[in-house]
Amino acid sequence: MTNINKADLIQLFEFPRKRILQSMEVTHCPHAVFFNHSDEQCVTCHQGEECLWINHNDEMVAMEKKSIEDLKQQLLVAVDFVDSSLSPHHLSRRNCECENCSWLRQVQQALKGN
Repeated sequence: MTNINKADLIQLFEFPRKRILQSMEVTHCPHAVFFNHSDEQCVTCHQGEECLWINHNDEMVAMEKKSIEDLKQQLLVAVDFVDSSLSPHHLSRRNCECENCSWLRQVQQALKGN
């Protein structure tokens, strides 16, 4: 049985928050990155998934009240985002020390419970 520490998972959210917000074009967002399910502009926005993720995992959200399973699931969504932002010509991830690859390894270790 793995021993996953909730506090370790929570601290891993800082990096993807920064990366996702940096990637978003929010200058013309009428809701200031607060996803509105009833607004057609939000529903059809190309940044909808990122916006939803930020809204569910922002610094203002009580992450400590989330279950470990929910935290793990949200981290996996962030892993997909970070992984997809790496170029196809990226260095071997096992040897790479960039902040993206370092974070991906940290998440992998935390999800194993090590």
